[in-house]
Amino acid sequence: MLLPLKKHLVVNNYKFPILAKPSGITLEEHTQGVVSEGKLLLEQTPFVVKKYQERIGKNLVRRLELVSQYHDDGKQTSKWQSACQKDYEAFLSWQSQHGGSFKEYSKAEKEKAGENIRRAAVRHEFQSLRINGKTNLPIPLQAAIAAHHGKLSFNHEDRWMNENMSDLWKKFRIESNRIIEENSLELSAKIHYEFAGPRGLLQLIDHRVSAKEEGDFVPNFTKFHYKFPHEEKRGVQKLIEKHWQDNLLLVRAPTGAGKTDASLLWASLQIENKRADRLVIAMPTRFTSNALAINVAESLSDTGLYHSSAWFTKFQEQIENGLIEKQEADKINEFARLLQTPITVCTIDHLLMALTLTREDHHLISFNLANACLVIDEADFYDDFTQANILVLLEILKYWNVPVLLMSASLPESVLPSYRKIGYQINEIIEDTSDNIRDRFEIKTIQDYSDLSEIEDLLELCIEKGTAIIYANTVDKAVMFYDWFEKRKANPIIYHSRFTEPHKKDKEQKLIDALGKKVWENNCAKGIAILTQIGEMSINISADIMISELCPIDRLTQRAGRLCRFDKTKVGQLYVLAPQKNDLVYPAPYGEYDRKIKSWIPCDAFTKTAEILETTFYSAEKLAYLLSKVYAIQNSFSPKAIANAKSLKEYFSWNWLINPKQITSTDDTATNFWRSRNIAPQDTVFVHEPKSKFFYNYFDFQNWKLQNSLELPIYLIEKGKKQHMINIERIWIKDDEEIIFVIREGFYNKTKGVTFIEEAQFI
Repeated sequence: MLLPLKKHLVVNNYKFPILAKPSGITLEEHTQGVVSEGKLLLEQTPFVVKKYQERIGKNLVRRLELVSQYHDDGKQTSKWQSACQKDYEAFLSWQSQHGGSFKEYSKAEKEKAGENIRRAAVRHEFQSLRINGKTNLPIPLQAAIAAHHGKLSFNHEDRWMNENMSDLWKKFRIESNRIIEENSLELSAKIHYEFAGPRGLLQLIDHRVSAKEEGDFVPNFTKFHYKFPHEEKRGVQKLIEKHWQDNLLLVRAPTGAGKTDASLLWASLQIENKRADRLVIAMPTRFTSNALAINVAESLSDTGLYHSSAWFTKFQEQIENGLIEKQEADKINEFARLLQTPITVCTIDHLLMALTLTREDHHLISFNLANACLVIDEADFYDDFTQANILVLLEILKYWNVPVLLMSASLPESVLPSYRKIGYQINEIIEDTSDNIRDRFEIKTIQDYSDLSEIEDLLELCIEKGTAIIYANTVDKAVMFYDWFEKRKANPIIYHSRFTEPHKKDKEQKLIDALGKKVWENNCAKGIAILTQIGEMSINISADIMISELCPIDRLTQRAGRLCRFDKTKVGQLYVLAPQKNDLVYPAPYGEYDRKIKSWIPCDAFTKTAEILETTFYSAEKLAYLLSKVYAIQNSFSPKAIANAKSLKEYFSWNWLINPKQITSTDDTATNFWRSRNIAPQDTVFVHEPKSKFFYNYFDFQNWKLQNSLELPIYLIEKGKKQHMINIERIWIKDDEEIIFVIREGFYNKTKGVTFIEEAQFI
């Protein structure tokens, strides 16, 4: 039986009722609001309540109501309440002269608003625990109250000591260590789920209620809804209906087979059959997630998109056109980041990063993931860092009973033993063979090259045909191709990662306008696209002729999927180039740079692909056969990849209850001792200086950053600084001084992106 909502009937000698906020919101009003918000949330998500009961044996509704009732009781203590009363009186005094809300007061009087509470130096959540010490709250509920402002962290250990809370801090430490010492990832996953439920949900509903109290927009809780849009199901979609009950379903299907609708159909079956209540689709890169989110949103509402630049991708144009307020866009983007949307499209890095539990909100993200079904779309099998990390993710998801669908046009048989090793009973990869034997393209030539003069006949062929797609493995090479075509006034379009977000969006539209489905249907396709890896899956364009630098077979399969994409009666022409440097193969980025010998060492998949490729016709069946040959044996991961994946397990196991001293940013993909993928460390650079070096607040700076920045490898930034192509500038965000890197004028433009070349031989 649930406890009735207790009234805050302390002896009140204050001028005003017992307050929760210096805005004048009473503690009783706020508490009632949080309790009601919690009930609303769980009424909308009955699956979460059911799963929590089945896994933990506890009533989540009751637990969330209890922590909602008790979470702010510490605000009744005289030290905190006296300070709040003074702050409220100061606000009323200002309001009597100026009018306006507390939010407006906070902006106008930044230092004064809430100053007495800040000076009081008392954490109300600690006092809430002390006041309710005799209520015998279970430790998961105590942890939820302790953490709802992010203070259950080793970063704040001194604060616990200074406020005489060492006994409770010690209790949390003992409980944390008890689970850690078991050295069981399964136990850590189970106990984390129990604690993360009330912990994450309390913080969510408390923030929502506070936003509502201030008159701010909050997104609605909505449910997953999907109706299959076609009259007849295709091969891969029929397979999904047959095998949807598998805990881990591996599906191989060629490009253009209808995998997006298949994944949505699979998710609808999971949700209808009470195996999940939301869908998360994890893509290999933010560029691919952009494209998929746009595709999914065409037939579904409430599709969240989250990655480092998702805000700009989804909302900037709407804001500029007055269709949505910036604050509303921020809230919707945050909703997606927390996986609160019924469908969220994100990167695999976002999910992996949440498992590090290096931020308070990682607990809610993980809990929401535990209640979802997950589609992993096109994982990179040549990258052992990524694969080793995904195995850790899959193992934890298995302990949470999360259904997983892993779909790819290039899924090797050799992955099966790895998935069995972590406990999945899986016998085969389900394959859509309905369009397997049709010849899709022909490799016309395979040749070494180190300079464009050696392949001018191929480049002239592209000009002659009028439409072509060229894949370069590095930005340097892409720029080199672009310059060749530009000199001949062939109007090429170059697209790579070193553009700002507005310019990337412009590039994507130009590519669609030149080589997209509509222009092919109208017989007016024209253009030469020069792409790097970000164009392998993210852009829905096609050409009859393609030049591609050699890459692992799974990547080559994706690239070739853009040959004759909109016309199954055609057979595309593919010309493969094996890059050379100093008479040696130059595989970058598919391998590792050896600093001792100052040369790139190709990964096995690159070398094996080079060995088996032939000048012949290729069907989906043949590509799958080659894929199995290249990845015939699941090679043991490199020592670095193994150590890195072990670190991810340790982060999750060690931080399951108490957050670590390291605090990561929302868009980080690495921690001090772990990274999501094996790429060179990167940092942000700006394409020009800001008009003013002073920013009102962090969000003001972020808005400017989203439109005017890009990421570069740190080694390239260092080179740019030495060669006077990058300046170091100082800016101020509110009162904090920050150092930023700014590309000097002449070294970036919206046509080519960053224009300084990192490889000297191509200058």
